[in-house]
Amino acid sequence: MVEMNNQLMQRIFVTYQDQMNRDYLQPSTSHIVACSIEKHHKNIGKTRDSLFHKNTLAQILFEVFDKFEPEFIQAVSPLIIKLNQDVVTGIPNNGVYKLDADNEIFVQLDHIESKQFQEVAVHQKQLGIKSNLGISYKLLRKDKETLDTLIKVMKKLNYFLSLHGGVESTIAIADFVSEHQEKKLLMPPYIFIQWLYPTGNFRL
Repeated sequence: MVEMNNQLMQRIFVTYQDQMNRDYLQPSTSHIVACSIEKHHKNIGKTRDSLFHKNTLAQILFEVFDKFEPEFIQAVSPLIIKLNQDVVTGIPNNGVYKLDADNEIFVQLDHIESKQFQEVAVHQKQLGIKSNLGISYKLLRKDKETLDTLIKVMKKLNYFLSLHGGVESTIAIADFVSEHQEKKLLMPPYIFIQWLYPTGNFRL
């Protein structure tokens, strides 16, 4: 999995200190996608047409974020990065989304510009993966307890991906080397990204 320590955390926060406060789009009705969540059981179905149906993705994220560590997740603010129109059935537009589980909607918070697509391609090439769907995490506290909880949350997401079947993830610090060989944060202010992609057992 991933091993991190306090020294690494300090380097991360020093490096990205000036990039931690990016504002996203103000939500409007045009940026909202309704979804359905079963809040009293854990029956997660499997989709045929894409990596996830929007309701399946919403159910998984609800189980991990809203039920597992709700107070922590409010501080970390996990977001969905969607890079391909077909990767989540029922969410037509690419962009950055947040799940509002109480109201059972995905809210689009930001668009993804062409330059960001290029930066993601560089970032993923360094990891040796290709993914059109990521879960990003912002840390508002830089103590070991927060990082340990984040790692537990990411492992919990992997567990629900295994229940869904045919999907796994790679966890990465969200930086890349620019053309000037300088490290830059990929999706400010989100430091960690958990990239999701199909395995060889994934069935369309």
